[in-house]
Amino acid sequence: MGEFRTSSRTRPVAAAVTDVGRQRKHNEDNVLVKSELGLFVVADGMGGHNAGNVASALATKSLDNFFEATRTGSLPGPVPADEQELDPEARRIVAAIRKANHDVFVISNTYTQHQGMGSTVVAAYVSSETEQIHVGHVGDSRCYRIRHGEIEQLTKDHSLINDALALKPDLSQDELARLPKNIITRALGMKDAVKVDIRSERIQLGDVFLLCSDGLSGMVSEQQMLDVFDITQDPREACELLIAMANEAGGTDNISALIICIQPDTADEQPDDLELEDTRPHRIDELDAALPPELAETEPPAAAEEIDLGAAALPDGGRIVPQQIRAILGSEPRGEVQSASGTLSRMAAVPFTDRRSRAAAGSGRYAAVAAAARPALKEAPSVKPARRPTEVRVARCAHCQHELFIGNRFCVECGAPIKG
Repeated sequence: MGEFRTSSRTRPVAAAVTDVGRQRKHNEDNVLVKSELGLFVVADGMGGHNAGNVASALATKSLDNFFEATRTGSLPGPVPADEQELDPEARRIVAAIRKANHDVFVISNTYTQHQGMGSTVVAAYVSSETEQIHVGHVGDSRCYRIRHGEIEQLTKDHSLINDALALKPDLSQDELARLPKNIITRALGMKDAVKVDIRSERIQLGDVFLLCSDGLSGMVSEQQMLDVFDITQDPREACELLIAMANEAGGTDNISALIICIQPDTADEQPDDLELEDTRPHRIDELDAALPPELAETEPPAAAEEIDLGAAALPDGGRIVPQQIRAILGSEPRGEVQSASGTLSRMAAVPFTDRRSRAAAGSGRYAAVAAAARPALKEAPSVKPARRPTEVRVARCAHCQHELFIGNRFCVECGAPIKG
């Protein structure tokens, strides 16, 4: 599958990493990198009894399916009145998020074990036709833009504090301090209909977009985020460093970072018969290297798949050490433990977006990478016999044959209950 390209001048290169953090038992965040669709998503699930991961997994899967189904056709149904003025591309991502909300709501109200589950979402669509990025979001997962050495938050949290400020802008700092900080007022799955905030911006060469859950934005300041790109320009390494910084600051929640870099497209300078770069998600091996997709699909998943964030590689061959993380964070870890009060308070959360990464769910971390393919290495004589592919059997739904997720009680593809 070829890499999605915004024009003859630029192309998006993206990577994402999600981590359970230091104080949660499960990772309920999910990330989605679909460069061939121009779609990039971070979802932060919530709900008791491991239901948060179901909500976020269902939301990302629904968005993926919607974009696949509308790749070449028009959007289904009439255009709602509040979307008449939207660009058709912006309308597409709003419709996708509304469909995801409906799917989460239906499952939440169908199965008692999933009642009350929900998810935040921030989704970016990079358009190949107009050189624009359309960012839709519900909840407090955020999108930042880094341009010309400055960082700007493109989304506005749907939180109790922001709603209070909208009603009464002159609230004092003491009054704001008495309001709970972890209460969101909008999320997927709470109602059958949801209001989606959308923002469209022109992209420029060198732009960097960061999508993240509140486990990152609540622990790492905007200036510290900006400092990361003085250390590395590689999106995956930047994600790993951001995760490490959030954990160093306390890691009170699940942490997800997805970075989109708008880079020059040099395809016109290459031979016409050159294959397009492969952007399927790469698996991270025990040596912290991204395996080619062929190896990632044939080698059995292992627990050693976890990334060593304390020893992430830099482009010049050096290593990111804890001292560098602390130099950005400062001497004292920042961030505070959020309370669990409120009906929509933040809960915890397991990544199931990438099938090859589900085996690493016990560690709560996986990485999805969409970047330029590395040059093929010349084969050297080997004294070891070739490794035989290992057959990995997975459980599948009796109704639709979709792969079943460990711990779930229904199929997220067709909704059928899982027996036994």
